Amino acid sequence: MKLPQKDYYKLLEVSPLASSEEIQQAFRKLARKYHPDTTQNPVEKKRLQEIYQQLVDAHQFLRDEEKRKEYDNNVIFKFRTISKSQVKTKIQVIGKEEPWWKKLLSFGKKEKEKEDPIKKAEQLFFLGMSMTARPDPKMIQSAVSYFEQAYKTNPQLLEALFNTALGYYKLGEFEKAKNLLKEYLNKRPSDQAAEILYRLINW
Repeated sequence: MKLPQKDYYKLLEVSPLASSEEIQQAFRKLARKYHPDTTQNPVEKKRLQEIYQQLVDAHQFLRDEEKRKEYDNNVIFKFRTISKSQVKTKIQVIGKEEPWWKKLLSFGKKEKEKEDPIKKAEQLFFLGMSMTARPDPKMIQSAVSYFEQAYKTNPQLLEALFNTALGYYKLGEFEKAKNLLKEYLNKRPSDQAAEILYRLINW
C-alpha cells in the first residue's frame, strides 16, 4: 500500500485507536469547520477546498475496514522488540565507598546487591511490550509508561524511545509523538521506517 503524504488519523484529529463512530463524529465536526461554503473569499475558499478534500479522502479511507486494517498493519506502526544480544552492553554503576563506621554498623548483615540498570530497563521494556497486543487506550497508556521508564533507566535502549513515540501516536498525542521521533532519529538517523512515520505526522 502506498502511504499518504499526511497521516489519516492526524488529519481527522482522532486517535488511531478510535472506533468507527468516533472517526465519523470527528469528520463531521471538521467538515463543518472547513466546508468551502463557509466563506465567499476566493482565496480562503480555495484553501478550505483543499483541506476539505483531504478530510473527505481520509474519512473515506478509514471507513473502509480492510483499507484501514492494511494501513494500521504497516510496519512503520509496529512496536519494536529487542533480543538479548541487543542488551549486552552494561552501564557501569559506580557506588561511593561507604565510610568505615557504616561498614561496622552493617557488619554481619547481607549486603544489598545493586540493581543492574540494563536488566531493569529490559524488564520494564518487556512489561510495556506485554501491553501492546490489544488496541486498548488504557493498555497502550500503561505500555507508554513502562517504555518511558525503560528509556530513562537505560538511554542506550532506543527501541524504548521509539515505542514511547509510537504509543503516543496511537493515543492521538501527535505532537508528543513527533517530538520523541525527532529525538529518536537524531540518535538513529538510518531508521527509514521511523523517518517515514515522522514525515507522516510532521506537518
